[in-house]
Amino acid sequence: MTSMKTFNGKSLLTPKELAETIGASESSIRRWVDAGDIRVARTAGGHRRITLAEAIRFIRQIEAPVVRPEVLGLGEFRANGVHGSDLSEDERLFESLQAADDDGIRSFLVSRYLEGDSLASLFDGPLRTAIRRVGELWEHDKRGILVEHRATEICIDAIGALRRLLPPVEKNSPLALGGAPPGDPYQLPSMMAGAILCESGFRDVNFGPNTPVDLLGREAVERGASLVWLSVSAPCESKLLSTPLRKLALILGKRQIRLILGGRHHREVAPGHLANVMLVQSMTDLVGVAAKLIDKGRNRGDL
Repeated sequence: MTSMKTFNGKSLLTPKELAETIGASESSIRRWVDAGDIRVARTAGGHRRITLAEAIRFIRQIEAPVVRPEVLGLGEFRANGVHGSDLSEDERLFESLQAADDDGIRSFLVSRYLEGDSLASLFDGPLRTAIRRVGELWEHDKRGILVEHRATEICIDAIGALRRLLPPVEKNSPLALGGAPPGDPYQLPSMMAGAILCESGFRDVNFGPNTPVDLLGREAVERGASLVWLSVSAPCESKLLSTPLRKLALILGKRQIRLILGGRHHREVAPGHLANVMLVQSMTDLVGVAAKLIDKGRNRGDL
C-alpha cells in the first residue's frame, strides 16, 4: 500500500499517484490541474500535491474507475463489490450480508460512493433493504439473530470506511448531537444519520443506542449544538417517551436548537407541533433539512 505524505495534517497525493489511482496518464492529471478542474496545494519546494479529499471529489465528479484503491489508502477491494452479477442489487447485498462477506459489502459501498452515489441513496436504497431483510430472518430461524448481529458489525465497519472518504469538516462548523432513545437498541440508523450530517457539513457526535434524552438535551445546551437528532427505530411505549421528548424540544427551543426525529417509529412519539421540531422520513429528507440549516447559518454569518 502506498504511504501518503501529509501537509498541514492533510493526506496528499502527487499527480502521478492520482493518475495511477484512476488509470489515467500523468499528463492528463496535469492538464486537469492547469484547467482548474483539480485543486492543488503547494509544498515548501513548490511541488504540486492533491489532498485526499480533493482527489475523491474529482473521482466522484467524473465517475472515474478506481483501478488502484490502495493508493487512496483503501486497501484492496473488488471492483464489482458483492458477488452474483445475475442477481438484483438488493438481492446481492442481502446474500452478502447473510454470508458475512465483509470485504464484498465494503467494496460495494465504497465503489458506489466513488462512482458518484450519495450516502443517502446508498442508505435509503440497497443497504436499507438488505438490513431489513436480515432483521426478519429470526422469524423463521433463531440463528437469524446471529446473522443479524454479524451483519450489523459488518455494516458499522463499512459505514466507517465511507466516512473516511468524506471531506474534512471545519472546526467552526455547527455541531449536531444525536442517538437513539432509551429502549431503542439499534445502532445503524443513528450512525447513518451522523454520517449524513457530517457529509452535509456538521460536526456530528453520535451517542448511539439507549441514549437518555434529558442528558442529550443538557449536553446539547452546554456544548452549543445547532441541532439534535433522535432515531426512533424500535417500537416503544409512546406515553413513556412522548413527554420526555416534548420537554427536550422545549428546552432546545429556548436555545434555538433544532430537534430532528426520524426512524420507523418516530411519528408515534413526536411531541406535537413545535417550531423547532422537524420530522424526516428518510436519509434523503435529512440531507434536505441539513442543507437548509447550513444555508441559514451562512446567511446569518454563523459559518
